[in-house]
Amino acid sequence: MITIGIDPHKASHTAAAVNDRGQVMEQLRVPAGTAAVRRLLDWAAPWPQRRWAVE
Repeated sequence: MITIGIDPHKASHTAAAVNDRGQVMEQLRVPAGTAAVRRLLDWAAPWPQRRWAVE
């Protein structure tokens, strides 16, 4: 299971995908806005077994 943590800010959102051992698999930073949701979902697609955590 991958946990995807999101750190949302006014201008951008930063995401990190972390495995069960606490290792960061990938990171992504996207500009805030309506397109950010689609980009985050596309980025997370390789991990169908995932959970989301938003700060």
